[in-house]
Amino acid sequence: MTHLGFAVQVEVETGETSRLNVVGAGEEREALGALIGRKGERLSALQHLVNLMLSRRMGDWTRVLVDVEDYRGRRERQLRDLAVRAAERVVETGKMLQLEPMPALERRWIHIALRDHAGVGTQSIGEEPNRRIVILPRDV
Repeated sequence: MTHLGFAVQVEVETGETSRLNVVGAGEEREALGALIGRKGERLSALQHLVNLMLSRRMGDWTRVLVDVEDYRGRRERQLRDLAVRAAERVVETGKMLQLEPMPALERRWIHIALRDHAGVGTQSIGEEPNRRIVILPRDV
């Protein structure tokens, strides 16, 4: 982060998926939006670079989730809420519902949020970058 010109702290969480969360204070916190980019595109690129660097150093493929000011955490919560509301609508109407195109990680959060839902199922359709989730009524 120093090489990129940011004076920040990096919080490290280890577990099933290790996570790095970049946090700043004051003006630096505002500048961190540049690391996130539009719809998290720069953040995904940064995560890819971090994973390549770590994997090269460790000698084995290593996967770390990189976040900035809990952007991904907030987005995951938003998408889980969206998934539940969309599922309720599909159950009410009995009609399928297509969500907006989103990156693979965000689609995964939707699939996970609804995998145990008794009334709906999910599918990903389309080609990148327009791949999206369809929520379908489950035959009961």
